[in-house]
Amino acid sequence: MSMEQMNLPGNNFEHRTMQQIVVDRLQQGIRQGLLLPGRKLVYSEIAREMNVSITPVREAMKALEAQGLVTITPHRTALVTFLTDDQVGELYAMRALLEGLATQQAVEHMTHKELLHLKRVYKELDTVVAALNGNTAETARSEYIVSLQRLHDDFHLSLYAPCGNKYLLQMIQLLRGQVTTYFPVINRYHMKRVNRSQRQHLAILTACEDRKPTLAASLMRNHLRQQIAVLTRHIEANSSDGKSAGDAKDQVDSAVHSGLPREKSPSVLASTDGDSGGRTPR
Repeated sequence: MSMEQMNLPGNNFEHRTMQQIVVDRLQQGIRQGLLLPGRKLVYSEIAREMNVSITPVREAMKALEAQGLVTITPHRTALVTFLTDDQVGELYAMRALLEGLATQQAVEHMTHKELLHLKRVYKELDTVVAALNGNTAETARSEYIVSLQRLHDDFHLSLYAPCGNKYLLQMIQLLRGQVTTYFPVINRYHMKRVNRSQRQHLAILTACEDRKPTLAASLMRNHLRQQIAVLTRHIEANSSDGKSAGDAKDQVDSAVHSGLPREKSPSVLASTDGDSGGRTPR
């Protein structure tokens, strides 16, 4: 898939740094499931294909690492973040504890306005799920997967926000970021899982409407615990040959940076003449 097909937000180069442009490209590739967990990201290849120097690529990797999307090894190799079975268990145990607590506190303090916003987000999410259940073309499906992830995060974070504990919310966001790379991979084709998750969201929303904080918290913990089995099965299925999920997928081997322009493809980056040597200004 070319960069043009990825429908990236706002290609206004005058108002974005080269670092942010690289971040946007790689974020989109990860969130559409084109760059899979475990995929090695080669700085020099990204720089060449995006026609930029190595510096903004290096800085972009640091930004993506802070978001939990990329892991940088001690040898300075960048990989799309992937997890082991043990890490999944540890991570979700913490998430269930913290997100259950945030849910209970949030329902106790949620205003009518906040509840209405949560219901609107749920309805938008339901619309996207319905579209994914249809016979959607692959290009449109990639776009819906990105929308699904955005609205899914919006639903959870909007639910937790009324708890009013900024430290709790920061920790939750940090932990949620660790599994972002798996979201598009699991949800692209596993609609049974997506539909079950949406039914669970409705049950949680109903508990919020009924002002039942203990029930809402319990439903949230169960919702998260069920993801452990889903994610563990996916990791085991894609690591049976000892490789990471990213290395096990042949369909992206010919384009390690799927979504990044090939040298002969029309560039979406504004090139310049003269001293820059054809590179986009940093």
